[in-house]
Amino acid sequence: METIQYILKSAGILSLFYLVYIFLLKKETHFTFNRLFLLIGVLAATIFPFIQFTKTIIIEAPALASFPSTETASETLTSAAFNTNYSIENILLYIYVLGVIVFSLRFIYQLISLFILLENHPYKLSNNCKIIEVSESISPFSFFNYIVYNPTLHTNNELAMILAHEKAHIEQLHTIDVLASNLLLIIQWFNPLAWGYKSSIVENLEYLADRTTITRINSKKEYQLALLNTSLASSLSAPTNNFYNSFIKKRIIMLNKANSNRQNAFKAMVVVPLLTIFLWGFNVNEVKKYVEIPSENNKVKTENIKEEALQPVLDKKDIAVITGIEPVTESIAQKTPKAMTKKQSPLQETYRVKIDKNTTDASLQEIKEEVKSKYGLELSYAAIRNNLNEITSLTLTYTGNGNNGNYQVSQDKGIDEFFFFIDKDGKTGFWSEAVEKRHKERMQKRKLKSQVRSLDMNERKMEMQERIQKRKMEIEKRRSKMKNTHPTPSASPNNEAQEVQGQTKAKRQINKNKKAGNTLYFIDGIASTKKQVELLLPENIDKVNVLKSEKALKKYGGKGVNGVIEITTKK
Repeated sequence: METIQYILKSAGILSLFYLVYIFLLKKETHFTFNRLFLLIGVLAATIFPFIQFTKTIIIEAPALASFPSTETASETLTSAAFNTNYSIENILLYIYVLGVIVFSLRFIYQLISLFILLENHPYKLSNNCKIIEVSESISPFSFFNYIVYNPTLHTNNELAMILAHEKAHIEQLHTIDVLASNLLLIIQWFNPLAWGYKSSIVENLEYLADRTTITRINSKKEYQLALLNTSLASSLSAPTNNFYNSFIKKRIIMLNKANSNRQNAFKAMVVVPLLTIFLWGFNVNEVKKYVEIPSENNKVKTENIKEEALQPVLDKKDIAVITGIEPVTESIAQKTPKAMTKKQSPLQETYRVKIDKNTTDASLQEIKEEVKSKYGLELSYAAIRNNLNEITSLTLTYTGNGNNGNYQVSQDKGIDEFFFFIDKDGKTGFWSEAVEKRHKERMQKRKLKSQVRSLDMNERKMEMQERIQKRKMEIEKRRSKMKNTHPTPSASPNNEAQEVQGQTKAKRQINKNKKAGNTLYFIDGIASTKKQVELLLPENIDKVNVLKSEKALKKYGGKGVNGVIEITTKK
């Protein structure tokens, strides 16, 4: 399946480049740019099908309620997929491989014929070119640094122009383009546009060599006549640069065509958005991740459910949900009812089976049948696979003999291995080393974080006590200093009466507050309760100011008799 997808995507990308070339670039005289564009198309058709993008879709599913009821539908779909994989797709793949073999043998035969021709004739060196003269009636051609022609079929003037043309092919390494186009045709022999793509590569190389040649000869007209005269000879059927080919007329037209505007080359940029749309449409894999919504009849039974609720339930790389299962030795498992039915008997041996990303549908079906026949459990499953046929999402649920449980796991790069077991005591469930390891790591992190928070809180308490003690000492010093420098003035009878009355009122307020025994709390200047203060986290507190005795009474009156704590939080 993956091979067929790669071939079709490669054909689509090549066809995209070919259509852009035909409609926008073919009539332009930017032959060097056109050569580069066509070669990039070959590389893109080879590499881009391997590029894959992943799009994650999160689906909320109510506690696997639908899976037991869709067991028959799951089996039907699996059976249909099985029949399809082993019929139409395989037949198409066999036909494609057969075509590749045929065209590969054809290409190898052409190369062998060419090498025999080059080996059976002597050559002479001329400017790093190996010139071979043959007696066969063939059109002049070049292959890497070889130039082959029949001297009896051409005049000396024509031979000079032919050699100049073939040397242009050799200097610009056109043989590499020709070989690449032939290899491309072997891979995409079924694609009619690939045949046109090969012809366009060869045609553009001839345009490029013609433009180079006319700058090195005296007469453009004589060169065109030489092209027509060589049409009498037959071309060699091999991956070579032939002086004569079936598009002589097009070559003559392009020779006489005026140079195109350089800005016209930017028309090739239209391939970029088209290629982006193609990749987004065909190279994006949708990965479904299921988020379980617990129902009233199927709730998660774990000892640490409150702690898990504080952490994110979903991880971007891993989802593991176990429902209807109680932990056994801190593992993922479910206990059977304490009282077994009369028909149930203790198991003679422990049943344990491993399931991982490479488990096939056939293996899952075997496990299902074995569990049903030996232990009377109805097991159903739903699997999602990627392009490598690896399981990326799997849901299992089982019921029977008073037992029920389910397990769900989803990972982008294939699920971790886990085990389904039925032990001798009748305990059934699932166990995963990876999930248990991650659980222990989370618990260790929480414990460490709690210890750090406790130490930080103790340090802050000690620091606060030191500040309070230091503040007390400063207050005592100020009091003693004020008594020594400011003696209490004598009061008149009226003032003395008012003072006595005020002191009596203050004492009543103080006694009232003492009875209440309440300390005033202020958070950022707002009166608060002790419970609100206790909810504050130490790391959110910026400053604590404790007022006692005179300072508290002076600022808050009789309400501050039991002291005032002013807390300023971090902004």
